[in-house]
Amino acid sequence: MKKEELNKGIEEQEKKEKPKRRSILSKFIILFLFFGLIYIYARYVGTMGIQVREYNIINEKLPSSFDGFSIVQFSDLELGSTFLVQDMEKLVEKVNELKPDIVVFTGDIVSTQHTLSDEEKELLIEHLSKMDPLIGKYSVKGDDDQYNGVYEEVMDASNFKDISNNYELIYYKGLTPIVLYGLDSLNAGAQNFESTFSYPKEDEDTTYMASFRLLLAHEPDTVSKIGDYNISLMLSGHSHNSEINIPFLRDYYNIRGASEYYSENYNVGGTELYISSGLGTSKYNVRLMSHPSISVFRLYTK
Repeated sequence: MKKEELNKGIEEQEKKEKPKRRSILSKFIILFLFFGLIYIYARYVGTMGIQVREYNIINEKLPSSFDGFSIVQFSDLELGSTFLVQDMEKLVEKVNELKPDIVVFTGDIVSTQHTLSDEEKELLIEHLSKMDPLIGKYSVKGDDDQYNGVYEEVMDASNFKDISNNYELIYYKGLTPIVLYGLDSLNAGAQNFESTFSYPKEDEDTTYMASFRLLLAHEPDTVSKIGDYNISLMLSGHSHNSEINIPFLRDYYNIRGASEYYSENYNVGGTELYISSGLGTSKYNVRLMSHPSISVFRLYTK
């Protein structure tokens, strides 16, 4: 009798545990599918296409002749990641459709995991050469550009003017210019503030002095170092806007040079900082809530 009662108790216990095991297994499968779908989206949907981000910049320091002036920025091609040389045709098409006055590139041509072949290099130069702004094309180095050995050749052959640690005066419909500064890579320890900000010189004619100052610098954390230079607008890349741009999670995407500033826009001591999400990827070849993009800035006096 005791044996029968014992067996009956075991059977009843097993009946109770089976639904629990099924419930746990079901939850595990649902969780697995949920994260699996998120990964598939982040890898194959979030990394595709090119968005255009549009910004209106109103600044009283802007010369009246520059009212309506447009700048297109692209950054972080990271070729060989999720952005390929074959994607350059679409990029050039989007840039030229915006009819910019100048085009600026803020660094990192090739992914660190990729070596650009001669054929890819020729195709890249061909596409970049077709970008056709009214005035000119300018660029600065990113940290990856210091080591892959293609930046100088590609930019020069594509008619981009490298202004890393230098500056350029831009004229538009008048005698008063704006000044475009460029800093080399922060992470590479290559920034030279003395040569970059050598305008205006002590003996410079101040009759038509540029008061609107625009800075290109690959790493956005550079903004913490430029407080003495009265920069109106700074354009950066590098952070990719965290790639996984979800509150709490994005805080774990902490990369040197973009640990303080990594989202889309900040105002730091009067300097408007805009950070491009870039076009390729760096760490994990995924994007979530941070699509590949280019930026167009339209400058206005009021």
